[in-house]
Amino acid sequence: MKITLLPSDKGDCLLIEAGAVTILADGGMPASYASEVRGYLGKWAEDTGKQLDLVYVSHVDQDHIAGVLQLLEDTVQWRVFDHKHANGQSSGKPPFRRPPKVKRIWHNAFKLMVAESEAIGTVLAARANTLSSSANPSLLRLADAFRSIANSIPEAIKVSRRIAADQLNIPLNGEFGKLLAMVRGHEVISLAANSSLAIRVIGPFEKDLEVLRKYWKNWLNNPKKAGSLQDLEEWLEENDGPIPPGFGVSIDDELGHRKDVTEPNLASLMLLLEEPKASGGVTRVIMTGDGHADDILAGLTHHGRLADGAGLHVDVLKLQHHGSEHNLHRAFARRITADHYLICANGKDKNPDLRVLEVLLDSRLGVADKLSPNAEAGQPFTIWLNCSTHYLDKQQAAYIAKKGTRSTELDKNIAHLKAVEALLAEAKQHNPGRLKLKSLKASPLELEV
Repeated sequence: MKITLLPSDKGDCLLIEAGAVTILADGGMPASYASEVRGYLGKWAEDTGKQLDLVYVSHVDQDHIAGVLQLLEDTVQWRVFDHKHANGQSSGKPPFRRPPKVKRIWHNAFKLMVAESEAIGTVLAARANTLSSSANPSLLRLADAFRSIANSIPEAIKVSRRIAADQLNIPLNGEFGKLLAMVRGHEVISLAANSSLAIRVIGPFEKDLEVLRKYWKNWLNNPKKAGSLQDLEEWLEENDGPIPPGFGVSIDDELGHRKDVTEPNLASLMLLLEEPKASGGVTRVIMTGDGHADDILAGLTHHGRLADGAGLHVDVLKLQHHGSEHNLHRAFARRITADHYLICANGKDKNPDLRVLEVLLDSRLGVADKLSPNAEAGQPFTIWLNCSTHYLDKQQAAYIAKKGTRSTELDKNIAHLKAVEALLAEAKQHNPGRLKLKSLKASPLELEV
């Protein structure tokens, strides 16, 4: 199995090649797709002759779905060109390589959730604008999350339109009866007759999607119950100012609060990929979207991969929600260990969170009471980061050349990633041979499992 970590700004975008099956997991942000992913996938398709057996959209946040929409828009442009060329009409080729063909998409579209999907964006945008008036860092992050979801809703609707039968005719959720993609019994999904790759959906469960459905409908149908703008503004006035520093509060008190994760993230489509190894055993990869630790554990338990109180060691764990402090806690890091931890983050929103990295490192390199009890915990492991300060410095240089000034946002991202890199480098220095680090410099990172 080969996993390519593609540049995705603050989002996710991974290409998984498992024998005869290829999967694109999310598409990242629009700019990163256009500048990096588009060319890579086009060349990959030309060189290999392969198609994308599955494009898997974990959830509707813009940093996951926007690149997928651009892939579909690129496909439309090439299809228009082919049609005109076949009919003798003059038409210039699109100014980018032909994207790979998409055979199927898994995506819990808004139209499957609520009929009033277009109106949700307006409500979210209003909430984001109100929250933005606060000086409270947590509320500002929540505003950014709401704004991101609001921006992603039109993109999600366009994805549904593009894959419809009268346009690109790409099957949606075919393996789920064209219904919502979620845990349904103990099914094992195979995408090709000649493939040994087994896919199990470990999240979301039906209850998570029902919570999300009610969440949208409450906001639309009963704004006061969900928190009217006036009530929210009054609350902001009472709670303005920075959050007090957590004096006397441990890392474990600060991490993994499920209530702080947005409903769309909690409804992330999460997968367990398993493929037999030629040498014996099974390659296991956990794809987590922006899901929460407790839900990942529940999904693994549901499929018999995790006994009560026991742990699980896998080949690859894609760290959930870019290493956010809300989605991972110490119990999860101790129970689920991996040879390779993949982190898709560029410093935006202070992801990956330094406390999360500390807990992760503790589970493999820490003192006895923080170490994972998994037998494999003492083995060497690698942390993969699909960004770096080197990569962001190049982006900053390009921004300066174009705008004549520095990007404040990039400076913030660079500052956080410097702290991340320093933390990881120190851990590596104190544990020679135990920890390896891989980060994006120029070409996308490729992991052979």
